[in-house]
This record gives sequence, structure tokens and C-alpha cells, in this order.
Amino acid sequence: MRSVKLIHGALAGGVALFLLVTAWVHRVSPPAPVPVSGLLLTYVGLGIIAAGLLGLRFLPVPDPTPAPGQTTDQWWTTNQSRLIVRWAVVEGGCLVNGVLWFISGDRVSLVAAIAGLAILVSLRPSRYLE
Repeated sequence: MRSVKLIHGALAGGVALFLLVTAWVHRVSPPAPVPVSGLLLTYVGLGIIAAGLLGLRFLPVPDPTPAPGQTTDQWWTTNQSRLIVRWAVVEGGCLVNGVLWFISGDRVSLVAAIAGLAILVSLRPSRYLE
């Protein structure tokens, strides 16, 4: 359980730290020219995070509770990879939108990244077993 919490914390903390550093760099450096329309980048970012969230519906979900005779540690061992894949899909959408916000400066991408981070935090390990 502890390793799963560390992995989840690292994924969520990485996104949060990336957004904070990007916000700081945004403030202290001039905006770079964008080779593609900012609106196109916004739609691409929203599409990626929407596809990731839709993909959560099709990814294998963890077992609801340990089977009879199965310990909690065995349950975590069985379901750990499923949870990590689900978290990584959400994290990827957050990071893509964070990068697109940095490139284009469009706040819609920032809001999408923050919303994805909120979803990632809501998928915390303690939600599944306690």
C-alpha cells in the first residue's frame, strides 16, 4: 500500500510541480512565437484529456474488495498495475495540457490541466481500500 501511495503522490506531485514551474517561467520570460494557431492547440489538448478520461471507462478497473481468503497486501499486488495505468493516463493528459498552456498561453489548457489534476487526486489509493 505504501508504494502505491508513493507512486500516486509522485504522479500528482509531478503534475503540480510542473504547472507551478511553468507558471513561474511564464511570468519571467517573454512569450515565444507559436508556429500553430493557439486555438488548434487548445482543441488538441482538450481532445487528448477527453480521450484519456474516456479511456478510463475502458481500462480494467481494480477489484472492488479482496476476494475471500485474500489479504489486503495481495489485493494491492494484484491491482497495483491497473491503478498505475489509470493514473498515468490522466497524468499524461494533464502534462500535455500544461505544455500546451506554456506554448500558447491559452487559459483553457491551464484549466484542463488543473481539472485533470483534480481528477488524478480524486483517484487516490485510499479511495479503493481502507
